[in-house]
Amino acid sequence: MVLSETVVHPEAPAAPTLELLWQEDATAFAVERDADGTLAPAPLEVGLPAVADVAHAAKASPGRRLSLSELLDLDTAGVHLGGTAEVVLAILSRARRSVAEGLVHPHLEPSDGRWHALWGATLDEVVAEELRQIADAAPAAAAEPFDGDADAFVHDLYACAVDELARRALRARGLRPAPAPRAAGAPEHVLAGLLAGADSSLPAHGGYAALERRLGAWVDAGLAHRSRAPWNVGLRLSERDGEGGAVTAELWLEAADDPTVALPASLLAAGDDGVFAFLRDGDPRGVIRRRLATIGPVLADAGLPELDDTTTEVPLDDDQVRGLLRDAMPRLEELGVPVLLPREWMARQSHVRVNLVATSARASGALSREALARFDWRIAIGDVELTEEELAGLAAAQEPLVRLRGRWHAVRASEVERALRFLERRRGDASVIDLARALSGVETDDAGVELGTVTLDESLAALVEDDERRYRPRPTPAGMRHALFPFQERGHGWLRLLGDLGAGGILADDMGLGKTVQAIATLLSEREDGLDPGPTLVVSPMSVVRQWTRELERFAPGLAVHLHHGPDRLTGEAFVERALGWDVVVTSYDVATRDVETLERVPWDRLILDEAQDAKNPATKRHRALRRIPRRRTLALTGTPIENSLGELWAIMDLVNPGLLGSRQAFERTFARPIEAARDARALERLRGLVGPFLLRRAKDAPEVELELPPITIEKVQCLLTVEQASLYRAVVDRWMPRIEEHERRFDRRGAVLAMLGQLKQVCNHPELVLPTRRELEGRSGKLERLVELLDAVPAGDRSLVFTQYPGFDRLAPHLAQRLGVGVGFFHGGLTARAREELLARFESDAGPSVLVISLRAGGRGLNLPVANHVVHFDRWWNPAVEQQATDRVYRFGQRKHVYVTSLVCTATVEERIDELLEAKRELADQVIAGRADDWLAELDLDTLRAAVALAPESIGEAA
Repeated sequence: MVLSETVVHPEAPAAPTLELLWQEDATAFAVERDADGTLAPAPLEVGLPAVADVAHAAKASPGRRLSLSELLDLDTAGVHLGGTAEVVLAILSRARRSVAEGLVHPHLEPSDGRWHALWGATLDEVVAEELRQIADAAPAAAAEPFDGDADAFVHDLYACAVDELARRALRARGLRPAPAPRAAGAPEHVLAGLLAGADSSLPAHGGYAALERRLGAWVDAGLAHRSRAPWNVGLRLSERDGEGGAVTAELWLEAADDPTVALPASLLAAGDDGVFAFLRDGDPRGVIRRRLATIGPVLADAGLPELDDTTTEVPLDDDQVRGLLRDAMPRLEELGVPVLLPREWMARQSHVRVNLVATSARASGALSREALARFDWRIAIGDVELTEEELAGLAAAQEPLVRLRGRWHAVRASEVERALRFLERRRGDASVIDLARALSGVETDDAGVELGTVTLDESLAALVEDDERRYRPRPTPAGMRHALFPFQERGHGWLRLLGDLGAGGILADDMGLGKTVQAIATLLSEREDGLDPGPTLVVSPMSVVRQWTRELERFAPGLAVHLHHGPDRLTGEAFVERALGWDVVVTSYDVATRDVETLERVPWDRLILDEAQDAKNPATKRHRALRRIPRRRTLALTGTPIENSLGELWAIMDLVNPGLLGSRQAFERTFARPIEAARDARALERLRGLVGPFLLRRAKDAPEVELELPPITIEKVQCLLTVEQASLYRAVVDRWMPRIEEHERRFDRRGAVLAMLGQLKQVCNHPELVLPTRRELEGRSGKLERLVELLDAVPAGDRSLVFTQYPGFDRLAPHLAQRLGVGVGFFHGGLTARAREELLARFESDAGPSVLVISLRAGGRGLNLPVANHVVHFDRWWNPAVEQQATDRVYRFGQRKHVYVTSLVCTATVEERIDELLEAKRELADQVIAGRADDWLAELDLDTLRAAVALAPESIGEAA
């Protein structure tokens, strides 16, 4: 905006008249109005500074733009003033008087994304009234740049003029902004900004908003007009940058009622008493003299130079700093004299860190069994590493600050003592497990120390750093009769890296990706490399024990394999002698639990736990027995390291790498509860970092797998209940809900809920599961009828698996055989090992049954049945991982046909709610987060539980 024609009055004066218009950009626009009313540039002869011409936006007339500083210096002697010029000069006159009277205060203001330190104009009643009168008398042209708001024009110019005049007054007294320290706080930055020139912008800092609120409250409370509270003397230490860490001690004056109101006593030495008088009544010089009379002897005893109201700042050497901190500071604080330490010292406080240099210890090309990794823990303060002797000296001295390499550091004695205890407990060699705990922060957090830099040798870096070196491929061993796929070669390389470092691992590849083959390749390549590792013990479910021996004989005929199973198995010294002379011993979990006293007599090189989720409960006898078996390293094979909860991951890892995840209680506190209950992202990330080097999982659809598997179709088929089922369903709910409602104890209530849910699932399958009557099965279950329809539609030549969790429903297989007119087998836990093998062999033969009903617990994992390509989940298990295991009996290596997977779900029943839960659990499991499915149901409040088990009308079929 510029001066408009409204400036030209009807009666123009005879001589040129100067007009000034204050702009929104804190500049003034100056023109002359000639006798005939013509607007022209203001000539230099009238005292205007030489400034560049600018175009008149409205009339294209040249004019001159003046900065605020130039406007304040304008000489108008002998110049005819127009109406706008008189108003501007009146405002400037009022601003000069206000600054002289001390009507200013510090002010913070955000603008354009930055904060600005300004001298605010303090408005008392006299000033406010005078500014109002000026606004009333201002011509319309004066307010035009402010959309006609004369008050806005007057107060904007007044505020800008007060700020500039206050800065001039400070500069006239010789005050200049000192460079703010590197770690300066908001008050220091603001003080420097108030002493600066025209640029009021401040460097970035997070404390301005809070300081602005405090300043605003201070002004609003009327404190800017003066307080009667006295001044108090304080001492501030500062460390000068670029001077080798030179320290100075400086006197400051603080308001007794508001410590945030503080000024350096050096202002008094410069003769600037006005600033103090503006803020507070009283005699600041007298306060300094009186307080120094009291504290002078204290400072002298500490060896400090003398201070007074003229010598307010003195340099200190190292001994004087120590004397001040050790001897004088406690006495000064007792006398009510605060001592403020440099912010940068406090920023370096509590950084006693432990640096780590770790190397793998090798002997004759192989890792020494006695020294898996060598750790060199080093204590550092800042970037200075200390010897243990130096650290012990610091602990004995009990000094709060130490000077290292020209810098002062604040050190807490408790941290030094914790660092010493940390070193004491971790002397000598350590394991890769200790390294992983250190890098994840668990080891150092538990000890209360901070982890600094870490230097690793190539082998250790390859394991713990997330790059290709961890999975560097190893080729198929020469003695192996199976060419590894590229992704299996990477798994083989990872297993060898772990084994060479003496660590255990969890190979958690999807079912059907050849976990067994990768483990066999590792056993072979170690022996071909001449490592002579010793015997390996393989423990697996009973259903796959013989499959292990067949796989070993098929892929690695050069390995000597002994099966430890059956009533005639070896015992005592005979077993020990056999085990020590053979490469691999295979047994089952049940036998290993019973024969643990025999097994623990052998120094096993490696323990392989197949289907390791069978040992997921640490409270069982099985888990305790496996922990007793002596071995140098452990490998767990499982497609589901987390089936229900993170506690299962802890249990498996406790067998694989004892101590990695800490105690069970510590794991629950640090990881399980924060992740499962609060979805704590940081805890999840730390857990991933901790277990990541020791857990490898690839899914079938991972890019690196590149399997040529056939397509798979997965669908859910909705089923309706018969009238009999619906009636029985309601009866079960009516029977159990009152019992659940009256249970007060959580444990009792949980058992009742799960019992009800189990019976409801049985009702959805068939009424005979709940109330056996031996009547015909046909026509009584909508789900069974739908199963018959699905199996009847299977093309000739295809084979089907039907999974159920209820092996007691032994009438299912004969009923299907009768309705379908085909052979139907039943694989369940009651079969002997020989009977199981014979049934599977018949199913795989051309003349065998075309349908195999399988108990989910007995045959849901371990089996290799790609001869089938149809999978039906007759009922839903609590956990999606278990169902995936069952599906993977078919969808795996060797499958050549399109695979069809069908899950049967009864509409609008508890089965549909379970199905919704399974979908949610799949997502959680992908994030290594899972909560117990049965807990989710058992812990529901009563209203939600009623809704979960409610039977909707649409669940009952019309035919029923």
